Amino acid sequence: MKYSEKYYELKEKFTSCNGRTTLDESMDLAILPYNSENHWERLFDENAENTNEMVNLGMPDSYFFDNNHFTYPVFLPRTQEKFDKAIILLHGLNERFWDKYLPWAYYLALYTNRPVILFPLSFHMNRAPYEWVNPKLMSSLVDIRKKKYEVTNSSFVNLALSSRLTDDPLRFMRSGHQSAEDLILLTNYLKQGLLPYFKKGTQPDFFSYSIGAFVSQILMLANPEGIFSNSKFFLFCGGTYFKDMCGSSKFIMDSIAYKAINTFYTQGIDESMKEMKTLWAFLSEYKLGKAFYAMLKEENNQNYREERFKDLSNNIKAVALEKDKVIPANGVYDVFKYLGTNASVTEKIDFPYEYTHENPFPVAGKIDHHIVDFWFEEIMNKAIRFLN
Repeated sequence: MKYSEKYYELKEKFTSCNGRTTLDESMDLAILPYNSENHWERLFDENAENTNEMVNLGMPDSYFFDNNHFTYPVFLPRTQEKFDKAIILLHGLNERFWDKYLPWAYYLALYTNRPVILFPLSFHMNRAPYEWVNPKLMSSLVDIRKKKYEVTNSSFVNLALSSRLTDDPLRFMRSGHQSAEDLILLTNYLKQGLLPYFKKGTQPDFFSYSIGAFVSQILMLANPEGIFSNSKFFLFCGGTYFKDMCGSSKFIMDSIAYKAINTFYTQGIDESMKEMKTLWAFLSEYKLGKAFYAMLKEENNQNYREERFKDLSNNIKAVALEKDKVIPANGVYDVFKYLGTNASVTEKIDFPYEYTHENPFPVAGKIDHHIVDFWFEEIMNKAIRFLN
């Protein structure tokens, strides 16, 4: 498949998709609705201020209707009406558009003959206000932020996430918790046969990228009622402890926001647990909270984490990129290094072209599309061999 050509073709077709649409002789695309249940709001108080009323950056998370009532796309191979297997594709942090993932999902669906569900994490993709990616609106707020802080990597793209996390670092955990609960509910819907196009008993596997891999690791560790015991997880450009992530990027969050959440989750959270009973209970007694805490840094719940990953080692494959500055390859190795003979869980690759974590398969600029196409297929074929 010519990745760059398919990228532009699918991007154009995606904008007009509604309901179920035929993409070509091999593939349909369906848009399905989802209603999220807000469990997290009962667990944590929201103390952030509304830093800018015009774009609602500081409003309580429950204020945003679109975060709780949204749609998600599903790539459907045109080989049968109902399927008993699925792949859930999870994206990266601070992403607002599915564009780059459309050819990923298409390729995976085509060569596994399984539907691929592109599921948006809380406050990402179409679950966030459109104003947050409006250049004219957000650029003026970038200037205000630069006057207030000595900040680097500030941009209109990351202004919303940066402001909200600076005001209240707990938003990172609340959003992740809601995302995990959504994925647990989605998996139960699949298993119960409650979703169109899927048979009762459908078992999902995961292709998880960047922060999506972090969410997947939490799901693996928590594994409520064993619903993910038979799921496979392919982690691409993801898999480190939180402390090893470097999220300061013009496309993700600025330096002030990164410092705020890095300090809180690697240094301040233990002290906060002493002061907030609900936070202590969530991180020490609740399955998702315990799993989240275990993925913050190596010493947290170490025995619990290592025993769980050892049990699941045949269900995990992580591919890291040599020049990835956001999710360092060595950090991914550190998470799984204790597995010894199963250390092949992790693989490191270096593409022979200019790439970044945020853009591993560039479609623009001075690049050789044939080389990018080749390495795109290499990564996707690794995922397909593992997930099949």
